This record gives sequence, C-alpha cells and structure tokens, in this order.
Amino acid sequence: MSVVVYTAILGDCDSLKPAPKGADRCVCFVDDLSMCDGDTKGWTMHVKPACPDPRREAWRLRCVPHQIFDDYETVVWVDASFAVTDLGLLLSHANGHELSGLKHAKRTTCYEEGREIIKVGQASADAVEDQLHENRRLGFKPDALTISCILVRSRTPKVQTFNESWDVEIYRHPGDNTQISL
Repeated sequence: MSVVVYTAILGDCDSLKPAPKGADRCVCFVDDLSMCDGDTKGWTMHVKPACPDPRREAWRLRCVPHQIFDDYETVVWVDASFAVTDLGLLLSHANGHELSGLKHAKRTTCYEEGREIIKVGQASADAVEDQLHENRRLGFKPDALTISCILVRSRTPKVQTFNESWDVEIYRHPGDNTQISL
C-alpha cells in the first residue's frame, strides 16, 4: 500500500511539525519556504505561489488530494496544527474504510458546530444558517461530527466524488465551514 501524508502551511498560521514515520511520501505545501528555517523535519516541501486567501487555498488542498497525488493508494491529510506520532496505528484504525476521520471531542452534529462557529466569530449567523437550512431541507440528520484535521482516504471513485462535493460545499458558503461541510 502506497501512503502519502500531506499538510499545508500557507500564510503565517502554523509551524512545521515533524513528518510522521512510515509513509512513502510526506509533502508540505508552503507559500514561504523560509518558515522552516532550513529544517524540513522530514517533509518534502512544495512551494505554492502566495494567494489572496491562504486559508481557503489550504482547505482546497485538503479536499482534492486526487488532483494532487495520482500515484497513491492511501492519502492522509494532517492539519499543520497536528502531529501524527503513530501513523501505523492511524492506518490500522482506518483499515477497511475508504474514508476515515476523527470524531469531534465536544460536539456531535453540524448544527452544534454551526452555533459554535457563530459564537467564536468564524462566520456570520446568516451564512451559517443558510448552510444549515440547506442541510435540514435535504433531510440531513447527523449523529456524529467529524473533525477535518486528520483524514485518511483511499483512492476510489466514491472518495473522489466525496472530495469534489466537499470542495464545492466549502466554496458555496462563506466563513470557516470546513467541518459543517464535511
């Protein structure tokens, strides 16, 4: 099984954590190579041009690994604020599932997440309510909330469809809505 682990540090939001051991490739997308001070910590650095909204560009990279890595069987997204200390354990927990993530520790639905996003000012109430109203209209009744910080995905048509749908959903709605969209 070929495994690619990737992350992104665009803008000045995070610091580089050590790459996990055991992957075939570990790739970090950056817009400023000087942020690693010459120590790539096991990552292959891929420099992207600066863009107007680095946070949304990082979200896009998170959503579409099938467009970036065409030679993997399994891809692991790790938010730059996280460090994976046991990749083997993570992969064993994801084994047999085409798409795996971690359950949110505090909230259980996108509706609870929406209230929190409004409360902390990551999106306007109107924007969040529009997105959640659409979820309700479609009959979406979640019983769990997945964090979008660590995701393990297989390269399958079903996961590619999910990736594309998630990317579209994020861009349709303003604010920090990656977990609501997930």
